Amino acid sequence: MKAWLIAAALLLAQNTPATTLAELQSKGEIRIGVKENSPPFSQMDPKTRVLRGYDIEFAQGVAKRLKVKPVFIPIDSEERLNTLKQNKVDLVVADLTRTIERDKEVDFSVGYFVTEDRILAKKGRFRSEAALNGATLGVLASSSTAKVLRKDFPAARLVQFEDNPDISKALQGGMIDGAAGDGPVLAALRNSLPANLRSQFEVSEFSLGMNIFAIGLRKGEKDLQKAVNEALADMEKTGEASAIFERWFGLNSATPLLGRTFSISTRRVE
Repeated sequence: MKAWLIAAALLLAQNTPATTLAELQSKGEIRIGVKENSPPFSQMDPKTRVLRGYDIEFAQGVAKRLKVKPVFIPIDSEERLNTLKQNKVDLVVADLTRTIERDKEVDFSVGYFVTEDRILAKKGRFRSEAALNGATLGVLASSSTAKVLRKDFPAARLVQFEDNPDISKALQGGMIDGAAGDGPVLAALRNSLPANLRSQFEVSEFSLGMNIFAIGLRKGEKDLQKAVNEALADMEKTGEASAIFERWFGLNSATPLLGRTFSISTRRVE
């Protein structure tokens, strides 16, 4: 019995996740929760089976500055907070919007991307916010967009999906009137539609509100939070952050934006 207890204790110690910066650096790696189907932020290349995207490059940049190897763990939208709280990952870099409600459950880094919620639908279907009333909209489960719609547009009917490919299928099949989410994600979703359908859809000109993406951490890990913030600020200072933006949102990218209207600091996104 005594030998069994010792073995169990050793196994438990081996499986206890690193939580402090010092422990992570001693271990030499950091587990990062990311999405596999959220281009241009993160996506699995079907040929190389390598994750690529804006979030992925930021995760790699942070890990490099923390002097640890990034170990990517695929997660769904609704799993983002729980994987942190259950010690399954050390960071979440998965187009995670910082909100008042989420602040109660996990800690956040400074923001590293600013975006707006919009609607993807057939051209002319949503010319103004008034058209949302009574409409059936597809949203990602547990997304901040869903919470905004429930609060500000209670007359809209929401259908929750696990990932963006499922939303795309529902939109093409006429099961929903539109897809609601982050503007760049919706632009990428439109670009992924079959060529004969792409021109029939558009992303709304109006927005539902602004979102700031930040890296999620477990509550109370102040040393790690400080190190992550300093890493993000260094990526801004060295120009790496703007170069990543240009690759994924520049004029020659698949999802061009009008320009980078924010910068990263250890205080906030400005």
